[in-house]
Amino acid sequence: MKRLFTACLLTVLATLPLQAQVPPFDMSPEKPAEEPAPPPEQPTVPATPDLVPVLPAPKVETPAVRYIIPQDSLSFSGETGEKTWAVFITEDQAASAATLSLTYQNSLIVAPEWSTLTLAINNARIVNEPVQSSENRKTLTVDVPAGILKAGLNVFKMSTSLRHRTDCTVQSTYELWAEVDPSKTFLSFAGDAARRFRKINDIRAIGVDAAGRTTFNLVVPAINRMAATAPMLHLAEALAVLANMPNLAVTISPAMPKEQLPGSLTILVGTDDELQGLPEALLANTPGAPLAAFVDDPATGGSVLRVRGPDWQTVTNAVASIVDPLKREIGVPRSFLSTQTWRSPDVPLFTSASRAKFSELGVSTRNFNGRRLRTEFAIGVPSDFYANDYGKATILLDAAYSEDVLPGSQINIYVNDNIAATLPITTRGGEILRHFPIGFTMRHFRPGANLITLEAVLSTRSDTACAPGTGATSPTRFALFDTSEFVMPDFARIGTMPNLAGLSGTSFPYGRSDKPLPVIINNGGEKTYSAAATLLARMSVAAGRPLEVDPRATANSTVNSNALFMGAIPQIESTVLTQTGIAENIRTVWSDVRGVEPAVDTGPTQVEFDQWRERLAGRGWRGQISSFDDWLNRTFNISLNSFSFYAGRDEPYAPEPAASLLVAQRANPAGDGVWTLVTAPTDDSLLDSVRAMTQQDRWSKLDGHISIYKGGTDEIQEVPVGEFTFVPTQPLSFSNMRLIIANWLSGNILSFSLLLIVFSTLLGIATSRLLSNLGRRV
Repeated sequence: MKRLFTACLLTVLATLPLQAQVPPFDMSPEKPAEEPAPPPEQPTVPATPDLVPVLPAPKVETPAVRYIIPQDSLSFSGETGEKTWAVFITEDQAASAATLSLTYQNSLIVAPEWSTLTLAINNARIVNEPVQSSENRKTLTVDVPAGILKAGLNVFKMSTSLRHRTDCTVQSTYELWAEVDPSKTFLSFAGDAARRFRKINDIRAIGVDAAGRTTFNLVVPAINRMAATAPMLHLAEALAVLANMPNLAVTISPAMPKEQLPGSLTILVGTDDELQGLPEALLANTPGAPLAAFVDDPATGGSVLRVRGPDWQTVTNAVASIVDPLKREIGVPRSFLSTQTWRSPDVPLFTSASRAKFSELGVSTRNFNGRRLRTEFAIGVPSDFYANDYGKATILLDAAYSEDVLPGSQINIYVNDNIAATLPITTRGGEILRHFPIGFTMRHFRPGANLITLEAVLSTRSDTACAPGTGATSPTRFALFDTSEFVMPDFARIGTMPNLAGLSGTSFPYGRSDKPLPVIINNGGEKTYSAAATLLARMSVAAGRPLEVDPRATANSTVNSNALFMGAIPQIESTVLTQTGIAENIRTVWSDVRGVEPAVDTGPTQVEFDQWRERLAGRGWRGQISSFDDWLNRTFNISLNSFSFYAGRDEPYAPEPAASLLVAQRANPAGDGVWTLVTAPTDDSLLDSVRAMTQQDRWSKLDGHISIYKGGTDEIQEVPVGEFTFVPTQPLSFSNMRLIIANWLSGNILSFSLLLIVFSTLLGIATSRLLSNLGRRV
């Protein structure tokens, strides 16, 4: 029995493997027999590196980005708009494949079928886009054709032509706008070579960041050594003149910046021993390499400028190798102001009677079929320009308007956004104007560049009907020809001090001196040196050359020379405050200030204030005097100050607590030079406010005897010049003296009237005496 049971058990166990391989019942159609399943994978033994090589991960190249708009915002308003500027491109960038990105948005009432946005590079149109992005921002990306970009300056021209959807009135043109986003408008280049600089002249290609700013980061480990102060300030000036960008900032620090962004450049300055603490890759010295040269930074893929030497005398010589080629002799006059990187072409500088065609000023012939045409150009005048009270410039206008234009239309001339002249159109049937003279006052001219805007405001019969497409498809209504001319008359030339407008325009009087400018920085640290370097860089750009500076000077050593004083208010000596017309209690006023407050929107408050002022205008005797003064200024272009014999000495000035920066100027104690004071409540406020004040749009607003910047409201206020002194800048001549007297008398009407009475009385007495000796006596 046991044997039978054992045999049965063995038979059952032998059939188990066969049963395990029987597939389950399947009702699907028949298919070919499947391949036998592969055996299960066995655990693998790790291979040795020499048997199985590990491939590195592919490197992802990030394109080099060049932001191209040199300001923090770019807006076109009205039916026509245009901006032209230049961008410097290196040889490596010009040889690389480039892509242009442009982001914009427009107002809701812009008609896309009749409105366009264009961008041309070196006269080659790259973008021609219907304006059709009112709900959100639209980004355009186009490849720049090979050969368009060239090494050196490349001219970018962006323009808009906008038309209203429904309205045909002149007022409706003020509702048209298109905004370009500078932070999303840039060129991108393929390859790492486009990031690098090869030679010193490539500094001109530093460009701007997403907000239109340019930053130089000077890394100076020995920042507190007196031997380092002059070289690093000179180097900051030279870099600014080379780059020639409108919104410059300089940072001086002993440590490397955390990162190098577009629109910035890192510069290492110091002796070989002092630079040892910096990254080793930036310190390798090639035999025979120049002391001032670029080295590649493997951390960023870009370049770093290294200015080195075994001692500070050698470092100073290396700085001089960059500064000296940019120097200009004092006696060599400038024929233009270099503005290409934010306004092209360069602004011509008129130093005497002269004229220029619109084509030379960057204005081309325009055929216009809209309602309001605006075009602009810039001209420059020197720092000793003295013709604000009597001078008149002239535009010889070549233009034409059609028979559709109605009387009541007009042509307006603006100078620095101030209305200067109006030419009404009074005839029907159209007309051709050939060198038609339009004279306008030079009251609003200031040293440096001056913006002149020509505006044609047109009312037409077809606009009254306002058929669909009127103005977009209608024939030309107005033509402006580039043969028109700007004529500058002969004008008086003599400097005045104080004159902060001259400082901002051409760095007067420091730009005219061949002596080093004493720069007094008491107990300066990183922030004070950075603020001083930023201000001197801005002044050098205005002067058109690096300024020689002497940081070893003191207040006592500059009593008979020019000087620049910088620092937070605790570091400013009382004698300097008194000499520059600042009250000593400024220390108390600013004692609780801790820095620059963020800007706030004061729009509604300002509107309410203006409404109350208008409501109470004329109330009380002060209101009557103010209204009379406004009427005189509006009607005769004069003020009550013109009726005084003596302006009086300026009273000591104490700023409001809200002021975050004060710039004051006055004659030195000896009366033969100018002292300029730049101070703030704290070091932080000084650095932040100087950076804000030296931006192009604010720098041009410096004026008067004192200028105050309020960081909280982003506002600049001025204290007008009262007592001033003439500073001769030209050889004595009868013609110049006659023009000086004419301008002075035009600004001092009471003195002119008194002199007229005196001379008339003398003439009457002389005539009476003469007649008494003639004729028969009875």
